[in-house]
Amino acid sequence: MKRFEVRHERSANKVGVDGVLIGSWAGEGGAFSNIMDVGCGCGLIALMMAQRFPEASVTGIDIDNDAFLEAECNVSLSPWTERVKVSLLDFDSLMEKLRMGEEGRYDLIVSNPPFFNSGIDSPTTARELARHAAGLSPRRLLEEGRNMLTPTGRLAFIAPYTDMEELIGVGEGSGLALGRCCIVRGRPDMVPKRVMMEWRPQSSPGTGAPVMEELDIETAPGKYDDKYISLCRDFYIIF
Repeated sequence: MKRFEVRHERSANKVGVDGVLIGSWAGEGGAFSNIMDVGCGCGLIALMMAQRFPEASVTGIDIDNDAFLEAECNVSLSPWTERVKVSLLDFDSLMEKLRMGEEGRYDLIVSNPPFFNSGIDSPTTARELARHAAGLSPRRLLEEGRNMLTPTGRLAFIAPYTDMEELIGVGEGSGLALGRCCIVRGRPDMVPKRVMMEWRPQSSPGTGAPVMEELDIETAPGKYDDKYISLCRDFYIIF
């Protein structure tokens, strides 16, 4: 990255396109003071939030000890050590802290959540644990989102495009309104692979029809789309 270094040797899930996309896209045009990266892994998105929103305090949580330690290291090497903290914490424990009043609510929550359901109940490797959707998934984020957000807060995540309609139903049934939605394709001739969604409480002022967007990673093999370059320009060294 241009302004910080990300090491990911110990983290189960490596830095990839999904994380950079949601870290670049979430919260556009907003001003935030308290940001949460749920399932922070090596700390990529938390550090992206610190770069994009210089007035914000950013917290990242992860259930995996190796990821937590690596995120701590990456934060310590960054320019934002005073504004970014990471914790070894699972999602259920975070929700309990919120219910007990031990944590304040967030005005922006960002996540690249696990969405690969491996069909196992007890993951045995770090990668299975990081990818396992039982404890943290787009659906769970939506079900709990209203309890985590300030009245005008936003919840943003990236998910498989095939889950889009189901997730819209879950979000609306959980008291959230879809504010922005971006459908992501590898190239214009490919079927969509991912969807980025940003939600607000239904009671939030100014909620209405969502802003619908589309994004192609490439225009042709090896040639990046101008919109993709513009979105990620502040981060990728190659741009």
